[in-house]
Amino acid sequence: MRYFLLWFLSLTFAILSLSIPKSVRSQSNYPSRDPNNSDNPSRNPSGNGFNPLILLNLINSLSRSGNSDQQQVDLSPDIAEIRGQIGRLYFLLARQYAAQNQLPEACNALEKGYSAELEAYLHKRLRSLHPDSNDCYASEVERISKLTGSPTALIYVTTSKGGLELIGVPPSSPNRPAGIFSRTRIGAKSLEEKMGIPLVQSNQASGTPFRKVAYNVTSEEVDRVIIDFRNNLRDTSSEDFLPQSQQLYDWVVRPMEPELEKAQIKTLVFVMNGNLRVVPPAAFHDGKRYLVEKYAVTTIPSWQLTEANHPDRALTPQILAMGLSESVEGWSPLPATKVEVETISSQVLVGKNFMNSAFTKDNLRSQTSSQNFGIIHLATHAKFVKQSPEESFIQFWGDRLQMNQISKMNLVTDLLTLSACETAVGQNLGLAGLAVDSGAKSVLASLWAVSDAGTAPLMIRFYRGLSTAPSKAIALQEAQLAFLRGEVTVKNNQIFGIKGFPNIPFQVDTRGVDLKHPYFWSSFILVGNWL
Repeated sequence: MRYFLLWFLSLTFAILSLSIPKSVRSQSNYPSRDPNNSDNPSRNPSGNGFNPLILLNLINSLSRSGNSDQQQVDLSPDIAEIRGQIGRLYFLLARQYAAQNQLPEACNALEKGYSAELEAYLHKRLRSLHPDSNDCYASEVERISKLTGSPTALIYVTTSKGGLELIGVPPSSPNRPAGIFSRTRIGAKSLEEKMGIPLVQSNQASGTPFRKVAYNVTSEEVDRVIIDFRNNLRDTSSEDFLPQSQQLYDWVVRPMEPELEKAQIKTLVFVMNGNLRVVPPAAFHDGKRYLVEKYAVTTIPSWQLTEANHPDRALTPQILAMGLSESVEGWSPLPATKVEVETISSQVLVGKNFMNSAFTKDNLRSQTSSQNFGIIHLATHAKFVKQSPEESFIQFWGDRLQMNQISKMNLVTDLLTLSACETAVGQNLGLAGLAVDSGAKSVLASLWAVSDAGTAPLMIRFYRGLSTAPSKAIALQEAQLAFLRGEVTVKNNQIFGIKGFPNIPFQVDTRGVDLKHPYFWSSFILVGNWL
């Protein structure tokens, strides 16, 4: 049965790739729905392209084959594989809806696609926290914008062989004046002339979802730029990363700038696929400034899997800080973690700390079962592997916590921080899976093998501003800007520039450490609830 399904799916994808046409490659209105077709489900409602109903019927059929029981938790490998194929079908469905300018339907299909993809990775059924939306969650974005005082936009970014697609969702603001259309057209036209990227753009009033498409930007091309970007970032003595940083900005952010500026956006929430998950949007560069200089940035696995609630900032969160400073199981020592863990748990926040031999899974389990911690901070080594969560782990003293065991630890907390060196994230769902499966509402973790000397100052500065910042995303932005602007530095065995703090003794080798370089400040991303 399994092999028949896989053969059938392969044939289906081949047929769909031939059947789904691309939209017109110039700026134009999308085809409107043809009322004459509304009573004929075998025809495309837009009069052009592949009928989404065929994809929906196929998805429903496969869901029945893949056991769609919402009460089921663990999935067999075969069923998980079917869930992955269903995810791919939802992404195809989203493309077709978007091409017909049915953006709420496209957003809902994307949400289901990301959920199915995560289910395939985790081998678990996931319960959606939110129903489908008729406005791409614009009303929720508006609620959060008012709650934080930071106008927020939700951005879906998907790459495929058919091109790069953006769906932007600014806050729903019906009282805003109209008139964005003509300015948007001018902005897109100048972008086409400057960059040679053909864009398709839908007409919309301010405060409603919009779509941008660059057909000549394939996933393969994006992947090549991302690989060069990550490799060049590791050379902290040069700015060789800037061409790739600017290219990524041109692809992912610049097409949306007229709408973002019109809505006065200050926080960007990205939902991205593929290798875009393993690059820091904060380090994208517009030719003059980094993205972090204009926006607070965060990523989420999907909206339906994210609980976007604002914690009570009037209460100082209790922190459980644990870490390794000594070498274990062949890993290099991390001398800066001792200063990091002790400083944030006793001077910046209030809590408990466990170092080295006390950093055990038993201690983590006993502490979290006996007390509620708003923050769990683990300063150690970790690794996320592309293939499966079974190969991904967090290093403890003499033991490893596999990612597929994390849900059993019941780490119910507002923020789980992995201040981890030697973190490796390939094109996978490691961090997204951790954010969904750990019990934590959000995860702060690194995208590459970070500097021990650079991580401790960043963590201390982040937590120092967390209690007063409108959101965790803004607290991270403020910490990154403090590095970029040279406000926080390390020299002469001290950390300088943590606001409200005297210089912090730091007996760590900091030779060659220039915290202004994005290698140091952009390595950590926030995944999940950014409030």
